[in-house]
Amino acid sequence: MGRMKLQSGRFCMMAAVALGMALAPALALAQQATRIGGLAVNLGIVPAEVALRAEGHSEAHPPHPPGGSQHLLITLDDEKSGKRIGDAEVFVEVTNPRGHVEKKPLLHTHGGGLPDYSELFLFEWSGKYVIKVTITPQPGAKPLRTQFTVNHSV
Repeated sequence: MGRMKLQSGRFCMMAAVALGMALAPALALAQQATRIGGLAVNLGIVPAEVALRAEGHSEAHPPHPPGGSQHLLITLDDEKSGKRIGDAEVFVEVTNPRGHVEKKPLLHTHGGGLPDYSELFLFEWSGKYVIKVTITPQPGAKPLRTQFTVNHSV
């Protein structure tokens, strides 16, 4: 009986690992990171209705966003100290698969008590979205630019 329980436990653990590996690529599409100008820049994307349930974001965005809205979140951390940066200006330009461009400054928000930047954008079509991010770390500083590509499925 003990041996059967052990084998069953191993099977469950292997199944969980396999499931995690299968889901990992899908989860990775929703989060990306890069480094530029001494900053670690992280991009996260979730459906708007998910983000609107989170403290620090629910009060910053409209309660009933248009269908197809996605919540884009940028976090900035100092590469050397790891300290979260909350006083930058962040501007995002999203180009959808059909070439339409949506541009917005991101709001200063505080998810989980830490400063971040976010806004809602329409992701109405399946395909490749290009997300251009412009960061001005402090007034008068030279803007930093980076880009992410997201393959979205409706």
